[in-house]
Amino acid sequence: MNKRMIGLFILLFLAGCASDEPDYAVPPAVDIVTELKPVDTTLVNESYEGVEAKEEDALESFTSKDGLCVIEKKPSYYEVWLHHDKGDPYSVGCAYGEVIKDMGTDYAEILEPYLYENIDSAFPNLDGEYTPVIDRINLLKPQIPPEYLQELDGFAQTLSGGLKGMDSDGKLSYEELLLASMVPDCLRGTNCSALSVWGEKSASGERIVSRTLDWPMGSTNQMCSAQAVTHFVEGKGKNSYASFSVLGMLDVLSGLNDKLVFAAMLDAGSGCDYVCEGKKCYSFELRHALETMDTARSLGEYMVAESKNFTFSHNIIVTDKADCFVAEDCVDDTEDSTGQSMLRDKDTPLFDGISWDNPDSLCVVNAFQSEGADDALTANGGNYIRFCKYNKWVGEKDRLSTADVKSIVTRESTQRDSGWHEIYSYLTYHVIIFDYATGELDIAFTGPEGVVDHPVFTRVLY
Repeated sequence: MNKRMIGLFILLFLAGCASDEPDYAVPPAVDIVTELKPVDTTLVNESYEGVEAKEEDALESFTSKDGLCVIEKKPSYYEVWLHHDKGDPYSVGCAYGEVIKDMGTDYAEILEPYLYENIDSAFPNLDGEYTPVIDRINLLKPQIPPEYLQELDGFAQTLSGGLKGMDSDGKLSYEELLLASMVPDCLRGTNCSALSVWGEKSASGERIVSRTLDWPMGSTNQMCSAQAVTHFVEGKGKNSYASFSVLGMLDVLSGLNDKLVFAAMLDAGSGCDYVCEGKKCYSFELRHALETMDTARSLGEYMVAESKNFTFSHNIIVTDKADCFVAEDCVDDTEDSTGQSMLRDKDTPLFDGISWDNPDSLCVVNAFQSEGADDALTANGGNYIRFCKYNKWVGEKDRLSTADVKSIVTRESTQRDSGWHEIYSYLTYHVIIFDYATGELDIAFTGPEGVVDHPVFTRVLY
């Protein structure tokens, strides 16, 4: 196929974007890189070099009567402390619900539209009858680790005031508040990507890890008013850890524990039927792993070993100071399945026909990449194009600083129509960067105004 034809195929794909499974073969990475010529409105060439991220001061602070929950409202996010070192899980959950009520924020106005937009996406023909959603919640609940379920129960009971059932009525019920922490397992997430560089590829020689979370922001970007860093403060014998997601959500999408193990989940479709009976919530299992495991390898091996017990296939990037892995968790265990789960590292062979050309680095998109796994990479133009962009941009410099990584993952401009083919897009909820050399954690939080070019990074405690 000549380059002219390849370019036509790509332009048609980028203009259409109607399906995740195009009916033509996606061109090799080298051809995509050749044909996708950047224009002034596509890329942002501002550098983060010399730009120091700054901590934000609290605007207000709220504390539960028993001191088990503290929430600071900051300009870009909520800082939440949940003191499991001082109280039982149910009491901590109640305290969390109490503080959100006392803050005076219309939490239902933020959360409820988001929930029903996700429900409508997963169940487009319910017509106000939400029994299938409640059934999924009830089937998944028994497999949530008991201490987390107790915490979630206390939170939902307190904040709902005992209201039961599901109805888009401007009031948050017990079931709706449970669902908020079960969206990845019960309904599904969305687009994400991650990158890690180290050794000869890192300017400091130490690891840098980046995680871009693409997540539904709500029809009016209202979820961006509820960005949260939640500190789970644990007692003796457990790791304390920070979770980066949304106010009131008790599962873990991305987290960093006090042993400096970082982990973040990304969707990866396997095409198998959804099953939740007897299955575990992988977002709560990831929380358990951060709480109990001290190395990237042990966390990754645990998630791979549990993979057939989860509802949806997914990737999890896992790093510590010494290692970087991707847990490629395929849930398909049917008799004719070719799916397999594995812990991928920099030396794992990839699919025939694709290559990662940058030693001492690793990239993750919403597909498995290991040889022998189900191939949703080359079959999905959005995944493949993002993979190719990472491959090209990471290779532009011999060594990358934290500023360079920030520039790569926010390089694209908001002046475009597509979101599924960009690393940084209108879907980006936040971008997390952790530098193991300095111990600095910086996050670019998308605000209610939506995604902006060259976002500001905020220094965050963990």
